[in-house]
Amino acid sequence: MLDDNIILEELKKIFSYKSAKEENQTIIDRGFVCSKMKYAKVLFVGMNPSYTKDAKIENYQYDIDEAVKRYPKHYSKFPQLLEGTKYKDNWSYVDMFQFRETSQKRIIDFMKHDPQFLADQLLLTHKIISQLNPELIVVCNSFAATFFGINRIEDKYVWYGYDFEFDEEYGIDVIKSKNENSILTKNEGSLIGKQILFTSTLTYKPRFDKRRLHWQIKRLVNK
Repeated sequence: MLDDNIILEELKKIFSYKSAKEENQTIIDRGFVCSKMKYAKVLFVGMNPSYTKDAKIENYQYDIDEAVKRYPKHYSKFPQLLEGTKYKDNWSYVDMFQFRETSQKRIIDFMKHDPQFLADQLLLTHKIISQLNPELIVVCNSFAATFFGINRIEDKYVWYGYDFEFDEEYGIDVIKSKNENSILTKNEGSLIGKQILFTSTLTYKPRFDKRRLHWQIKRLVNK
């Protein structure tokens, strides 16, 4: 069973990885950032923590509720989407990856040169999500959806490799099965049966899109 200390130790092992590509190793050497475990009914999923100009090279875990106060530009969007629902204060957050990089284009470099580094983080994240066991998962990044399997074009890199069925009544995707080439084993748990709402990054979403998303989540959560 995972706790914050176990997650910390697993991340230390993952980030001992050495890349042959200098640019990728520079990112690895910055260290990792991971949210602390917080059990909740709604789980928001992002891609990875950014790395700003004034950032220090360090590893750390952070408290999600404190992050809402310190970094409202990013984290305040989540409780806003739950306004008017029974789960307004019952949400959590996790990133797919724990490496620190602002440009998501660099993930392509890892996919080409260091897929195992990505896979190890994805396996850990899946274990975290499985243990948190939320009722609803909201993936707030279009690229992150790819690693769940919904944007899969071919079977070479299926990552989680989940297959989905679209719920016509609520406009969400429900996990129904898993591709045979999935990186997942029984050790990482299973999300089959979970409801997932895929959307894009909330920070840059137009006001009318946010309003529509809020309506959809409110309808879904209060059903």
